[in-house]
Parts: sequence; structure tokens; C-alpha cells
Amino acid sequence: MRLTPTYIDADELAKLVRNPKQVSGRDYIVIDSRDADFVGGHIPGAENVPAHDLHWRVQGLIDKYQQTPLIVFHCAQSQVRGPKSARRYLDAVNERLETAPYDSPLHNQEVRVLRGGFNFWHKRYFIADPELIEGYDQRLWDSQDREM
Repeated sequence: MRLTPTYIDADELAKLVRNPKQVSGRDYIVIDSRDADFVGGHIPGAENVPAHDLHWRVQGLIDKYQQTPLIVFHCAQSQVRGPKSARRYLDAVNERLETAPYDSPLHNQEVRVLRGGFNFWHKRYFIADPELIEGYDQRLWDSQDREM
């Protein structure tokens, strides 16, 4: 039984995303816990599951990704929503493992949180490697800059 998720650095996750042999949804999945700001840009292949929706979607996520060895959660800064979502997911996995067979792939699934969240990812890769940001909308980022 695992109690807490661990962190993954942006560079480590970027290697997975860039690697054509690693397939999102099969070898790893990124769960983006943000709300409406997901549409302003996200990690390629990420699935948007806002933190406030996770409680009713968690069992479906486990079913969908039980064969996926790495689940990475994040939010804007990975300080609240991303880590909380990862813990909720891990709690649900641990509960399911109580009755799962010993050969269940869930026993080996890693649950991690992207250090720095999408804001750090955006700063690191927006210029250096824009293919690591999917669905980018500059207007959303401009409006956030004006609010700060």
C-alpha cells in the first residue's frame, strides 16, 4: 500500500512526452486538475479532470488507466489541486487494491505530481520547445499577466 504520491520534474516528464515510443494513455497519462484554464494550453495528451470533479470520476479513471504504469497529476502550480487530486486517486487505488488480485497492474502503478505545475512547464517550454504545449491560447496568458 502506497501512502503518498511522489514528485516528477518537468524535464523527466518532457522526456516521456517527447519519446515517440512512449504513448500517452498507455505508458503514462497526465491528469490536469485545472479548471477552465486547461483550454489556454496543456501538456500534450493530458486529460482534463478538474479537481472538483475527481470525486465522481476517480473510479472511471482507475478503470481506464489501470494498465498505465505512470499517472502524473498537476494543476497550475502543483501546490493544492494537483497534489490533492493525486492523493485522492491514490486513496481510491489503495482501497481497490484491498480486494484486487496480486497480479493487478495497479500494484505497480506510480502516482506522481508535476513539480511546479503547468505554470513552470509553460515558462520552461513555451519558447524552448513549444510542441510541449498543446492548445496554446496566448490571449489567456495575456489576460493573466494583466491581472497580476
